[in-house]
Amino acid sequence: MTENPDVTAAAERTALAWQRTTIGVLAIGALLVRWSVVERFPLWPGIVLVTAAALASLILVRRRYQRVRAALLAAQTPLSRYLVPGATAVMLVLVAVVGAAMLVEYARL
Repeated sequence: MTENPDVTAAAERTALAWQRTTIGVLAIGALLVRWSVVERFPLWPGIVLVTAAALASLILVRRRYQRVRAALLAAQTPLSRYLVPGATAVMLVLVAVVGAAMLVEYARL
């Protein structure tokens, strides 16, 4: 069975978009870790972001690629009712927790 190049290209574009997002979160986490070291703040917010982005990159990107590819090969729409909203909710919670932790640290100064 030969695959339609448009199908695999769409799946690859989706995977690349997820990878770009996780790379951005990794960069922000790394900047938070560096900033924490320079300003003598706790390291855990940056480490949490880096860990979450690394796990998302390792697990979610591959799973999403496989799902999109399988759905497109079956001539179905690759909409996800749980993965995208779930990943968005997790990232919003992480950002809120890190922001709250930074506010608490600034309030102590």
